[in-house]
Amino acid sequence: MRLFIFILISFTLNLNIIAQSESTKEINQYNKKGQKEGLWKDTINNRLRETYFKNGIKSGIYKQYNLKKELLIFGEYCKGKMCGTWYFFGNTGHIWTIFKDFTKNTYSIINEGDKKKYIPDYKCYSISYYPNGNIRDEGTLLWSEGESPESDSSVEYGEWKYYNNTGKLIKTRTFK
Repeated sequence: MRLFIFILISFTLNLNIIAQSESTKEINQYNKKGQKEGLWKDTINNRLRETYFKNGIKSGIYKQYNLKKELLIFGEYCKGKMCGTWYFFGNTGHIWTIFKDFTKNTYSIINEGDKKKYIPDYKCYSISYYPNGNIRDEGTLLWSEGESPESDSSVEYGEWKYYNNTGKLIKTRTFK
């Protein structure tokens, strides 16, 4: 009987080791064309990132954590572009900002630097929150290829609404 239990435990441990080594093999892999494929984990600027790739293009769930492994960003890529709804979390775990309704942009704006008209590549709807869960502001953001809506180069466009921390609308502003 002891021999049977020993064999059973040994077999179970071997299966666990094989399963762990197989799951490790599936991280940070390249396909036959040398492109990123599947789940990639890396660290940049003291943040842990998990990104899925298909044929070298971001495609699927994206997560970013701080070094304490607290979730900071959760979103999805479709064919290399942000899609779905993206959630950004504050330092107490509350939702800080949501970006949604990602589409190609057709609105033109005037560049403050050279005063020339241009059309940023993308737009989305942004909603920011106070730590108590009430909306702080909301409206449309525009940005160009190589950037993202949370970057300093994104611009507010159209009607934006601003609220106090009790949820009362305090100001509306239109950006052109």
